[in-house]
Amino acid sequence: MRDATLWAAGAALAFLLTAGAFLVLANLATGPATEDLPATPARGKPGPPLDLDLNRDRLDSLKPAPDQELLLTVENSGGRDFSNVNLTLEASSGDTANPNARYYRQTLRNLKSGEDVEVRFLLDLSKTAEASPPPTAPDETSEIIEIRATTPEGVSVVRTAILPL
Repeated sequence: MRDATLWAAGAALAFLLTAGAFLVLANLATGPATEDLPATPARGKPGPPLDLDLNRDRLDSLKPAPDQELLLTVENSGGRDFSNVNLTLEASSGDTANPNARYYRQTLRNLKSGEDVEVRFLLDLSKTAEASPPPTAPDETSEIIEIRATTPEGVSVVRTAILPL
């Protein structure tokens, strides 16, 4: 009986010490981390150094046909030049039963600081011949356009548009 009491008291003491240690560690980590971070001065206008401007009028003019032209503007608002800005445009159907995606790629060799460049993509937004039966939901008649811009310097931006075609 004495051994059992001693064992229970030792287990309770070990539990209390362990719980106390965890509480102390939890209290150490609750201080605001922003106090230790140095403030960085804002350069130029706020926002990402690389941006894609998709004009709503340009997107609204797209129809479900081949050879549709999409113009977009690539903007470098950062303080340094970018080399080899890779642009990837993915056009896919909103119909998840028929996920037919088409990819288009272009590269801008040099994009200087503060420069805006207009890029032209020629898209095929026509419906495929092996399309499933007529859609029953309005979302299935849409086209999803995703545009990614990446640089070797590690800067990237993604823009997505859903076109009701």
